[in-house]
Amino acid sequence: MFAAAPAHAQTPIPRTVIALWEGGKDSRLREARSHQLATMPLEQLGLVVEYHRVTDPLPDLTERPDVRGVFAWLNSPSRPGAARLLEWYERALDLGKKLVIFGDPGISADPETGPLPQDRINRLLERLGVRYVGTYVSYTAGATYPVRNPKIWGFEHTPPLPPAFTETVLADPSAVSHLSVEVPGHQPARGDLVVTGPNGGLVAPSYAVEVDPPSNIRRWLINPFEFFRLAFATDDLPKPDTTTLVGRRLFYSHVDGDGWRSISEVKIDDAPASAARVLLERVIKRFPDLPVTIAPIAAELDPDWIDDAEARDVARAFFEQPQVEAGSHTYSHPFRWSFFADYDPAVEQAIVRRADPNQDIHQGYADIAEEKDSDGTEKTVDIGRYALPRAFFTKPFDLELEIGGSLKRIAEVGGKPVRVIQWSGDTSPFEAALREAREAGMQNINGGDTRFDSDYRSYGFVAPISVPVGAERQIYASMSNENTYTDLWSGRFFAYRHVLQTIRNTELPIRIKPINLYYHSYSAEKIASTNALIQVYGAMEAREIAPVTASHFARIADGFYATRLISLGDRRWRVEARGALETLRFDRASRTAVDFARSSGVLGARPSHGSLYVALDPDAAEPVVALTERDHPLDPDPAPHPYLLQSRWPVRGLALEGDDGLSVSAEGFGTLSMTWIVPTAGDWRVRIDQDGATAWSETVRVGDDRRLRIAPGADVEATVAARIRIERIGD
Repeated sequence: MFAAAPAHAQTPIPRTVIALWEGGKDSRLREARSHQLATMPLEQLGLVVEYHRVTDPLPDLTERPDVRGVFAWLNSPSRPGAARLLEWYERALDLGKKLVIFGDPGISADPETGPLPQDRINRLLERLGVRYVGTYVSYTAGATYPVRNPKIWGFEHTPPLPPAFTETVLADPSAVSHLSVEVPGHQPARGDLVVTGPNGGLVAPSYAVEVDPPSNIRRWLINPFEFFRLAFATDDLPKPDTTTLVGRRLFYSHVDGDGWRSISEVKIDDAPASAARVLLERVIKRFPDLPVTIAPIAAELDPDWIDDAEARDVARAFFEQPQVEAGSHTYSHPFRWSFFADYDPAVEQAIVRRADPNQDIHQGYADIAEEKDSDGTEKTVDIGRYALPRAFFTKPFDLELEIGGSLKRIAEVGGKPVRVIQWSGDTSPFEAALREAREAGMQNINGGDTRFDSDYRSYGFVAPISVPVGAERQIYASMSNENTYTDLWSGRFFAYRHVLQTIRNTELPIRIKPINLYYHSYSAEKIASTNALIQVYGAMEAREIAPVTASHFARIADGFYATRLISLGDRRWRVEARGALETLRFDRASRTAVDFARSSGVLGARPSHGSLYVALDPDAAEPVVALTERDHPLDPDPAPHPYLLQSRWPVRGLALEGDDGLSVSAEGFGTLSMTWIVPTAGDWRVRIDQDGATAWSETVRVGDDRRLRIAPGADVEATVAARIRIERIGD
């Protein structure tokens, strides 16, 4: 199933898909269908999407061995340069790249030169396995389906009538039609409308998804996971995975500092308290086993901006908690990030004064004249739905202060280093802001707004891992925050509890996201929303999770894009440049097992949902993963030494001691719990050392299932590094 290249090949397996998209100069990639809808399933298959606007010069693929194929989802059948686009498609196929087209290929006509010859268009389409043979069929009543693959068609919805189509038939016996439509009548028509083949695939216009923004409808008509699997032939590709860590579903939580100083309905010791104080006392301290990244707005901790000693005291109290990581929600909380890409303080001053003529503007603005257009009228700028460009404007915007300055200020107040910046406002930072964060040594996160629940009933609302912004990359939060559940914090304050639906739907039938609890400080303003947080956190206590900080997840996400996979032949791969990524996934793998004798740098493996999740040792620079087959899906992987099945704490530094023992390091949140598969039943001794002394030691009797379960309880302290040694006793 996992066919590999010859052993002498040392070129990384191609993972890149060139995605063409279109739009005017004001169009945003974040809103393109190729990003919103197609990228998540492509990333689930281990592919990395590289976007190119179709109106820009297209990349030369001659020296791009990393490119697996091209994906085009365009809006218009005609465009300037249609002939050049057709030639580029042909060149991609000549170079052995896959070509996958949703909708019209965009090569029907050039407004300047007219229609392209149909026979030339057909020569391209025939390489994908189809050919246009007739006219446009707009009336489809009474249509039948001679071919309808249930694994592909009708995934989330089946239209009551097939959409209109152009007559298209198979032109290559090696291509496969997954949906054929026949329309009866005095002029019967047929279309092979969802097709895959050796060179890629094609989905006819309106046959991939149904989208109706006013009705909040996005739903897939085809199964994108299965279609892309076939079209891009990804069965040979190990999948770098961001959802799983040491055999468990990854969990992280992060809080944006909005509403930090708001007074809550919930009282502390019968006295009014800030939302931040309530969040700390009623929620965070209640769940010490679950890490959370708290990101204040630095201005609220700076007496030169907001002189509030209680706000600073609460921050210190948060960061005293061992499970709390320090983050930054910027310095002044920009709402509309694009406003600051070409910042003009005079324009901002004018906007502030228009919003509130009595607003006290800091003297930093004193000598700035209001900016006017050449006709003397005030300039107008787009700040979206926001009344102001940012929340605090004591001083003119300064990008270095916004990023690096917030890091320093929050660290000074809280006494902990700041690891991550959590983007504010519209969560759409411009390239220079992302670069500033990276150069300051910070991870970044936010945006995406993934939901999959009774209001958002589709994989179409599940965001990708990230979005590229110029040469930088913004990591998306894995799940949406309470703002989208509460109608922009206007009602239904209990509704964040419905994130549990998204958590469930992104786990089954396939795991496509880690668990992410993401909300704002103002969630502790209301009794109902505070109770929702308690309910959601409480639901995590019984789950088998691998809890980490938000910055740790962001590093894993970055590693997804950096990872290189080298095929060594005979179902064996070397993993390079993976950063913090620690899991490889093999799909359609119910009988697939790790061949530990031919692998290195592998901690363990765990089958789940028909996939095999392989845990890589973070201390191994270039681990090698080899596969074999197991006789029965429930059999352990064949291994001459113990291997890890699952652990709550991240594990690293595997040191084998023959076939009868090993040692590893582990550190994490909550009570340590892990399971190893050992070669034989019998007695095994486990010793756990912390701070140079033995914290726990016990002999464990292992039964015929060969599972060695380690659960030392409170004897082993969380967030303190531990060295774990396992050895067999006797014969």
